[in-house]
Amino acid sequence: MAQGFANMFTSKVLLDMTTRPRMNNYTFATVFRPRAIGFLFRSSSSFVQRPRWKRYNLTAEGAGCKTVTLTDDGYSIESDTPKSTGGSGTAPQPVQLLLAALVGCEQATAKFVAMKMRVPPIRRIQFELHAERDEWGSLAGPIDQHPLQPSRLQRIWGTAHVYSDANASQIRAISEAVKKRCPVASMVIESGCELDVRWVKADE
Repeated sequence: MAQGFANMFTSKVLLDMTTRPRMNNYTFATVFRPRAIGFLFRSSSSFVQRPRWKRYNLTAEGAGCKTVTLTDDGYSIESDTPKSTGGSGTAPQPVQLLLAALVGCEQATAKFVAMKMRVPPIRRIQFELHAERDEWGSLAGPIDQHPLQPSRLQRIWGTAHVYSDANASQIRAISEAVKKRCPVASMVIESGCELDVRWVKADE
């Protein structure tokens, strides 16, 4: 069915070419350019763009509660837990790194979004972030059974103070786009965690 639809599309274009002798080479090249068509048919009535995969690679080694991670572009990231929970307290906790990844990803996404929206650029953002989870999700026994509470973060909240010449309405629009387009924010929301970070125009 999908192939039949594609053939119908091609026939329609060829028919238009015969009825429109003034179609120039640029128009012909634009219509038939493979990258411009670049779609995969899912059904006879819908189609989507091909995925454009971005992959991440790393190696890691851990001992006790501490882990050292090496990224494929040469960065080293350490994580640990406090002494009170069995670690050595020499590096940030994994959940803290997750929150750092969230604000870092939102910062970079906000810069991209503001540029695409053609609003005044963002000079900087100051994040004040808080998060909570029910520790019983990780600690409650018996350990071989599913915990009654989720172990994930259940709520992340705070404020993002945005320094920009953009007005308050534009900043709200940026924040909504960031929630949808930031990979880390999107993953947090899809996990079921409540993400409630309020973006406000900062006074300079």
